[in-house]
Amino acid sequence: MNTYLKTEAPAEEEIRFPKRSRFKLSKSVQKLLNGEFLTRDGMLNHLPFILFLAGLFILHISLMYYFENTQREMVNSKHQLNEMKSQFNTTMSVLELQKQQSTVAKTIEQMGLEELRNPPAFIDVEKGFLNSED
Repeated sequence: MNTYLKTEAPAEEEIRFPKRSRFKLSKSVQKLLNGEFLTRDGMLNHLPFILFLAGLFILHISLMYYFENTQREMVNSKHQLNEMKSQFNTTMSVLELQKQQSTVAKTIEQMGLEELRNPPAFIDVEKGFLNSED
């Protein structure tokens, strides 16, 4: 027999949804308002949840301190990097000034040397000239 296409529903079975009474809700609100949930029995029942919330608060506070310190370190590192970049640029510009020919010529004159005005000349020698000891 095909039970899929039943046309009659059994009269005994009624669909019943669990009803949530207003009394239970109002009793919870009443316990909350008069402080009964803080009594020994209520406190012991809620102790794991309270400890969990306290742990979450402590974790949140510690993470906020960690992130603030990390952000502060990043800002300090950025300022130090900018300071080092400016020192590098200053040092490089001073070095570029010292490498110019006019500055090098002045420095050489102070040392007692003379700057060459003519290009160096090549001296051609025969092969074996330096090897003979005459």
